[in-house]
Amino acid sequence: MYQDQTALHAAGQLLLAFLFLATGVLNATTKFRQHLDRMVAAGVPQAKLALLGGFAMQLAGGLLVALDFHRAIGAAILIVFTVLATAVFHQFWRVADPPRRHLHVSFIFSNCGIVGGLLLLM
Repeated sequence: MYQDQTALHAAGQLLLAFLFLATGVLNATTKFRQHLDRMVAAGVPQAKLALLGGFAMQLAGGLLVALDFHRAIGAAILIVFTVLATAVFHQFWRVADPPRRHLHVSFIFSNCGIVGGLLLLM
């Protein structure tokens, strides 16, 4: 585990894993209803099942990356999760308020950076 990595690489990997593990736990416990309502409003079919699947992807991918066990598979899972979550939750073209629209565009840019970091793990 982490044998072929520098300390900085391992720290970056752990921080990426922490992002997904912490938000996965937070969203599954305290923000479940909020996310479910947003997914229903966005027209996601089988929204509850999709939300539970998303949490499973966050946690499974995050654990694989954190434990440095099949890191590339964990990173791939997290990339798919990030792209799908971005498509569902950051539809900036539907937001009328300019500051809120800008916030969604900023989240898209941030998520692009996160995907870049995950690609580096692969």
